[in-house]
Amino acid sequence: MANTFAPNGFAQYAGTGSAPTYEQVPVAIKSTNTTAIFFNDPVVQAADANGVGTGYITQAYGPVTLTVAGNKITTDANGVLTVTYTGYSTPTSNLPTFASQTWAPPIGSTLIISGATVSGVNGAFTVTAASASGNTVTCAAPGLAASQTSTASGTVTVIVPVAGVFAGCRYLSTSQKRTVWGNYWPGSDANGDVEAYIITDPNAQFIVQTANTNTTATAVGLASIGQNISFAWNDYTATGETNGNTANGLSTMFADQYSLIANSSLPALNAYLPFRIKSLANAPLGVAGALSGINGNDPTTAYNKIVVGFNNAMPRNTAGI
Repeated sequence: MANTFAPNGFAQYAGTGSAPTYEQVPVAIKSTNTTAIFFNDPVVQAADANGVGTGYITQAYGPVTLTVAGNKITTDANGVLTVTYTGYSTPTSNLPTFASQTWAPPIGSTLIISGATVSGVNGAFTVTAASASGNTVTCAAPGLAASQTSTASGTVTVIVPVAGVFAGCRYLSTSQKRTVWGNYWPGSDANGDVEAYIITDPNAQFIVQTANTNTTATAVGLASIGQNISFAWNDYTATGETNGNTANGLSTMFADQYSLIANSSLPALNAYLPFRIKSLANAPLGVAGALSGINGNDPTTAYNKIVVGFNNAMPRNTAGI
């Protein structure tokens, strides 16, 4: 049976942990965070306008492309790398607008440069400082030549490690005057911080539907096992998709086929994407199983489901946020 596009995020597939948490750990959402977070959404640690982690979580977002002019990649006398940007874009569209200047690349995230003219700056670097008001991001990069300026910026991308996968929350409702347990955070109605629960176990695995943000989706096959993959909620068809389902609280995130090495315009990103493909759903050996009649379990057609684990996640990342 051909699959249909009906994603519901990263549903836990394997690994139940041990009592009493069963892989879930408590974290906090700031009550003024108006971005909804849905059940099975990836989340990241929230950061302030200087990229410094706040300790709160927010809904995760895919790779962010910075708009950088030709002479705005520089190194100082000590070889420290600075990138000055004038805007940014992200496929999931859930970042603050650039005009508000409230987002900067979080400290500890990965900055990837490709196609710049300055020798040695093409590669991956860890963000060590940033400023939304100054539109700058800085990376300590030992070994870079000192006092250089690019003549062409190439492509500059930021990837933020995920902190886990959202599994529900509770908060004191200002409208209902009682504690509400919910499988998603609606973005308002809390008196004080929201207690949330996320799955962080480095060995957890999740089942997720695939789609493509750039072109018509095809089946994600055996050749993609072992690659890393990103996520989004709005696919190439853009036919009324929403960021989460408020009727049932479920995520609408999918694994983005476009981020695979064969499809991406920037293959160097793949090593730093948040999830790694472990197997195909219902077809770990490439043979359709008994559940192929269930949506997402036909491995031969588009929108098939895959099993993933954490790759670039805070439990595994070498730099925290």
